Amino acid sequence: MSTDLFQRILDEHEELSSLPQTLVEVLRVAKDENSSAHDLADVLRRDPSLTTKLLRVVNSPFYGAGREIISVKQAVVTLGIRAVTAVALSTSIYDLTGKWQTSMDRLRFWRHSLEVAVGARMIAEAAGHASAEEAFVSGLLHDIGLLILEKSFPEEFNRIWEQAESGEKVVELEENVWGTNHAQVAQFLLEQWNLPVVICEAVGRHHSNFETGNTAFDLRLPQMVALADTIVHFTVFPTRAAFPFALERKENLAANLKLQPEMLKQIEEKHLGETLNEAKFLEIDVGSQSDLLIEANRMLYQQYGTLESLLRENHQMQQHLALAKLDKAALDTLKTISATFNHYINNAVGTILGRAQLVELALQKGDIIDQGGSVAKAMQVIINGVNTIQSVVEELTRLTTFKTAVYHDDTHIIDIENRLKKKLGDIEQESPTPS
Repeated sequence: MSTDLFQRILDEHEELSSLPQTLVEVLRVAKDENSSAHDLADVLRRDPSLTTKLLRVVNSPFYGAGREIISVKQAVVTLGIRAVTAVALSTSIYDLTGKWQTSMDRLRFWRHSLEVAVGARMIAEAAGHASAEEAFVSGLLHDIGLLILEKSFPEEFNRIWEQAESGEKVVELEENVWGTNHAQVAQFLLEQWNLPVVICEAVGRHHSNFETGNTAFDLRLPQMVALADTIVHFTVFPTRAAFPFALERKENLAANLKLQPEMLKQIEEKHLGETLNEAKFLEIDVGSQSDLLIEANRMLYQQYGTLESLLRENHQMQQHLALAKLDKAALDTLKTISATFNHYINNAVGTILGRAQLVELALQKGDIIDQGGSVAKAMQVIINGVNTIQSVVEELTRLTTFKTAVYHDDTHIIDIENRLKKKLGDIEQESPTPS
């Protein structure tokens, strides 16, 4: 089903099938092991806008060249072919998608995408990955499938978007509708554009479930992007709820990449600032300072609300646990009381049976005339035995209205037993002594 969907996207939107020619040439040169900095510089000079951005990046504090770089060739030599390719890809695809009609908040989309890109690069550097630039590009393009799906299926996409904003998982919603998701759609498109295979797969698998202990080399880059996507401050969805599994996923991914908690914490603290600097150098619009402050304030309020809900749930849970403990104690007490009742009832029944046997024996001997009064005495014992049972039943009836807290104490058991002993003592005193 997904193959048919991919083909439909290309058939209806031919502009998606290829990249700008300059970028195609940049990728071709970058893949050619025999290419030189001179070859790449020749291609870049054909695009003045790209050349300007490249020089701005290479002279930024992040790369710290130490001297002003004024030529494209110097920039390529200073940054390296991979880094230059990453810059070219980032700026070109940002410009390309800016021409697509969309109802999605583009500032929010690219703010999130760039933050994931910077985070992925920082994670790659901390994890000792050979190419941090690949992580950056993978992070920047990880959600481009959202733009493609919206461009191709606007009505279905808007319905899914509304559900996702309320807290449902967008990947599951997409798969229910199309049999695929935005990550796989993005991978398909990047493959059509002949981007490096490692980048295509990292984008396509960033929503995968990575098992604990999975340190396979070919999954390192996808896990870096997935981890960056987990720790970012700004999300694509304005009102997206925090998923309870996010913390577990973050810790699992960090462990698989062998990142110590202290290292990951440092990345989380620093990468937002680096994202804003990167946005300036690459001329990617992520919103004004005012926009960011409003968004940060909104997220802070949302986090406060989440924390308040958690505290409330925790308090309720503690109350339930306390009641559960009381209920268990009361149940144990009730079992003890029931055992005590059974003891007295069994004794009473035994007495009744014994006296009834005396009546039967008297009848057999012809004593039914009751000249010695044995029948009367036996019957009195029977009556007293019945009274004993009634006394016990009365106590049992009283228990039907007891509250948990009332009987959460052994002294109440003792009180009940003492009342029974007194009643039974009175009955014993009333009983005639058998002859």
